[in-house]
Amino acid sequence: MSDDTLEFPQSSDELYLAAAPADVEPSRPLLTGDVFADIQVPGFDESGPAIILTHPCSMRVDGVNLADRLLMARVTPSTVVPLHKWATGFFKIMPLPDLNGGCHAARLDEIGLVMSSAVQSAQRLACMTPLGINLLQQRFIAYLTRFVVPTFRLNEACAAVFDEADLGEEWALVTVAAGMSLEQAAVAFHDWIRSADSSGLTRQKQLAEPQRRSGVRRDMRRHLTDNFGS
Repeated sequence: MSDDTLEFPQSSDELYLAAAPADVEPSRPLLTGDVFADIQVPGFDESGPAIILTHPCSMRVDGVNLADRLLMARVTPSTVVPLHKWATGFFKIMPLPDLNGGCHAARLDEIGLVMSSAVQSAQRLACMTPLGINLLQQRFIAYLTRFVVPTFRLNEACAAVFDEADLGEEWALVTVAAGMSLEQAAVAFHDWIRSADSSGLTRQKQLAEPQRRSGVRRDMRRHLTDNFGS
């Protein structure tokens, strides 16, 4: 690898939507980059924190229910890795500075398939931003292949998924407050986002077009206001 291939954040704040359990919004759908406590990764004796590596498009079998198993990497305490050093070394890890009050790293060489039921019953410690997820994917791809995909390319491939996760979280916040369970909210959102509007295109397909995304968000908020008064 050359000295300037892998990218790095300008601060640890750029990595996380939530970096501690108290800040995690329960209504946020599970996504790549989520960190969970007390996970037993097959092949390793001790349980502990682990991070989801499975690509967002492979996590669910029907848009709602998780696949039986998710690919995860162990997360262990780490020495501080200066941000500018990310490009020049530490290729077997994804540094996770300021995670849950300490310095940690995802071990990209210590991975395994974990039952999704175990993940769902574990405490979620952190959620990553799109940039954080893209940096995680970039380092994992580079570790496996020695090929570096620019994060803007990864973002182009996943931007619609990130927007859908944001919309799903907003939908759940409103509908759960109105009396739905999280499971019911997820099913209702799945049905809405995959239905077509007057254009004939499903709202999910429209999210794949950047110029249409704001319209989907506007229509969802109008739908929530009309049906749930929010």
